[in-house]
Formats: sequence, C-alpha cells, structure tokens
Amino acid sequence: MTQNKYVVLVGALLAQVTIAGLYAWSIFGIAIERETGWSSDEILLTYFIAQFVFALSTIVSGRLVDIKGPRFTIIIGGILYGGGLILSSFATSPFMLYITYGVLTGAGVGFVYVCPLATLVKWFPERKGTIIGLSVAVFGGGSIIFKEVITWLLVDSDVSTAFLHLGLVTTVIIIIGGLLTSVPAGFKKSTLQKTEEDYTTPEMLKTPKFYLTWTMYWLAVIPGLLVLGAAKNIGLDAGLGDEAAATIISILAISNASSRLLSGALSDKVGTLNVLKGQFVVTILALLFLIFLAEIPAMFYLGVIGIAVGYGGFLALFPTFTNQQWGIFRYGSNYGIIYQAYGLAALTGIFIKSVVGTFTNTFIVAAIAAAIGLGVAFFIKERKTAPLITD
Repeated sequence: MTQNKYVVLVGALLAQVTIAGLYAWSIFGIAIERETGWSSDEILLTYFIAQFVFALSTIVSGRLVDIKGPRFTIIIGGILYGGGLILSSFATSPFMLYITYGVLTGAGVGFVYVCPLATLVKWFPERKGTIIGLSVAVFGGGSIIFKEVITWLLVDSDVSTAFLHLGLVTTVIIIIGGLLTSVPAGFKKSTLQKTEEDYTTPEMLKTPKFYLTWTMYWLAVIPGLLVLGAAKNIGLDAGLGDEAAATIISILAISNASSRLLSGALSDKVGTLNVLKGQFVVTILALLFLIFLAEIPAMFYLGVIGIAVGYGGFLALFPTFTNQQWGIFRYGSNYGIIYQAYGLAALTGIFIKSVVGTFTNTFIVAAIAAAIGLGVAFFIKERKTAPLITD
C-alpha cells in the first residue's frame, strides 16, 4: 500500500481531474443538438440529472470511503464513470442519455469526488482548507483539459464515437489514480476512538447548524450550476460566435479553479464562514451584472467570471466547513449528507429555467436565492477550532 503522501496526492488528483469532464458538458450538448435535433432543454436536463445523481451517490460513496477506503471506492467510480460514457455512445434518445450519462456517469463522479476530500485531509491535517481547496480546484479546473479533449474528439468523429473513446480512456486513468491512493498507516486504528469534538451522522442531523448549513449550500450553488452547465449556450444567447462561446468554458474553469484554491487557503487564515459570506456577495454582484449589464461585453464576462469565482469558493469552503464543525471521524458520511444540497440545487436550477424561460429571468431568481443564502450565513455560529488528525 502506498505510504508516500505525495504519491497519494498525485493519484487522488489524477482521478479527480478526470471526472472534471462533467463541467464540459455544453460542448457535448451543442454537438448532440446539431446531430440529433433534440431540444436544448432536453439535452441540458442530462447535465442536471448527472449533477443530481453525483450528489445523491455521495451518500453511498462517503460511507464506502469510511468503511472500505478510497482505493476501492475510486475504482468503482472509474468503472461507473467510464462505463456510462461508453454506453452513452449507444444512446438513441434523450431518455437513454439520461440513464447512461445522467445516472451512471453522474454516479461515477460522486464515487470518485468524495475520495480525495476524505483522504487528503488525513495526509495533510495541518492544512485542511488548503488541501481541500487544491482538490476541488483540480476538479473545477479540469474542464479546461476536457473542453479541448472533447472538442478534438468531435473534429473528426461523431458524438457517439467521441463518447466511446472518452469512456475507454477515462476508465483507465481513474483506475490508475485509485491504485495510487490510500490512507496513512495506523489512521484507522487511531480514529476508532471518537473524540468529543467529532459527530456521527445521526448526531450531526440533530444540530440546528446542520439545517442552516444545508440550506445555505443549496441556495449558494444554484447560479454556478446553471452557468457552468450551459456556458456555451449562454455565450451563444449573448451573441458570441461558436468558438468564442466555447472559450467561456475555459474562462469559467480558470476562475472556478483559482477561487477553489484561494478560498481554501484563505479559510485557514480568516475563517471559513467569513470567506463564505464574501463569496455570496461576489455571486450576487455577478448576477446583477448578467441581469442588467449583459449587453456590455466587459460586464458580461465579469458576470460569468464572478459566478465561477463564487461557485468555486463554495465548493472549496463547504467541505472544509463540514470538517471544522462536525469533525473527521465520519467526515465522508457527513459531507455526503451535506452534499445533497448540491443535488437539490441542480434540480432547482433546471426547474427555474423551465418555468421562467430565459436566462435573464433565471438569474433574477438566482440572485434572490443567493441573497437569502447570505442572510442564513449570519445565523450560523462557527466553531473556531477544528480537530486535528494525529497518526
């Protein structure tokens, strides 16, 4: 079993970056729409189903990490993720795509995603915020790579062939990453003794702070899920050309990943809840740019960048906050429950879009949601000291 923490870091992040292809969905989506004639809303629903299943599956994968360890869980995730992509190459209807990509590939993302978060904090206990920030930054930034990979695959191939090739390659990469991932020697033995600062999942569910945190998370990520899932569509609606619209994915990925990394590091210095409040403010301002100033190119780009910055920050900060408030003993299981707010946000976003019609109207509703989320943050009292892991 690997016991070099930097080898484990590479393995965990290799698996993590591979599942980032999820965030480049709009490249696939536009190509599917042009090949099949399916509606953009039907195709976009595939992405939101994948996000919902991604979140839902973390309930199982979080517990599996606690019991079986990260290696086993990542390998299962790799088979689901790559297998879903391979089966998507045979999809002949939106419903089939909902099952193959939405359910199977989405579940694969959930199985892989939890492992670096739950594992790397055990290897780097003195820098929880930074290491979680790095992990989720790799996930957010990986869409830059897969935007180029998917675009390249689609140059000389149809969508079906692109799904097949991507599925084969990603399965192998994720399994390799899983084989390099392990927990520190002696960690399991040392954590059999639950400290007074650790909460089991049932204990966490009895705390009012859990429900406030869950609500805040749900409201926080609705804007980011909408913008990242429909990045190219939003660019085309704003009057950008095909290539320029596709570049939004790279802009979002850089902003998203940078924010995840910086927010995690900043939380170690000034407090996670303080940084969360700041990211809500950034998100609300960005939505106002998109609502009122989107016809000005500079304001449009500032708006989408701001959404990505806020979203990336949230995805780095809520795992850290979960660890700080309820401890490391059942962190995988606890965050799996917290993360269901993300899944509900995915369904909420597509519901809002289907009801109000336009992206502008959707952003208005999202801005109201983000403002409520900011208000909720002021009702939460942060536990200042987090339990450290000792081997």
